[in-house]
Amino acid sequence: MASFDETLECSFPGALPSREYLRRVRTALAGVGFESSRTLPLVSICRDELTTPFFDQIKAEWGNAFQLAGLGGVPALGWTGWSAALGHIPDRDGRGGLVVFGFPHIGIEEDGEIGVTVRPGQDHPTPTCGALASICERAARGDLPTEVDVDDYEATRLALRLVDPSLPTPDLLELTTLALDALEVDIWRALDRFEVWRDHDVAVWCGVQIHGHADDWIWPRDAWHCRSDGNRRRVPPAG
Repeated sequence: MASFDETLECSFPGALPSREYLRRVRTALAGVGFESSRTLPLVSICRDELTTPFFDQIKAEWGNAFQLAGLGGVPALGWTGWSAALGHIPDRDGRGGLVVFGFPHIGIEEDGEIGVTVRPGQDHPTPTCGALASICERAARGDLPTEVDVDDYEATRLALRLVDPSLPTPDLLELTTLALDALEVDIWRALDRFEVWRDHDVAVWCGVQIHGHADDWIWPRDAWHCRSDGNRRRVPPAG
């Protein structure tokens, strides 16, 4: 079986240690006028405890962050939650800044196995992300939900959104990319609905968070900057 490094390079070419990724984000955004004192970070990551260190690193760079967390990293706060979050953007000095980070996550073990992690206090690997792994297993069994279950709202809604039963069943890596697509759609849908860019500079940075034993890594995919005209300008995504 491949090593962690081999699987990382094969599945996520260009991935960076999370601190290096955030350093590059900070440098890129400083070049277009973002300062932590006038910027609110919003973070859309899975609520899994393994994502906490990356969340803390974002706070260390940008200050206290608003959590958009949902299973698979897809925002789950609805319009009321978005409205609350966007009402927190610094505006004392006029035009504020908003930087939104969006990342589903996945684990790679030291032996190169993808989709699992040996968590602290355990002696066996468990799925990472558990929600996406469960959806993947249900899809493989042909047991996908046909409607949203109010007692399992996020998972069933996410399964219905990510998996088309008329198409080949996605593996976990493909499903993680589909979750990344979905969270980006949701982020921009909210930012456009509230026309945040009219009053604030907006930046959106998305990719995949990858857990290893020594560090977390980030595979950077998309980075955008949006000013008052509402037009999105692509930024080199720190790769």
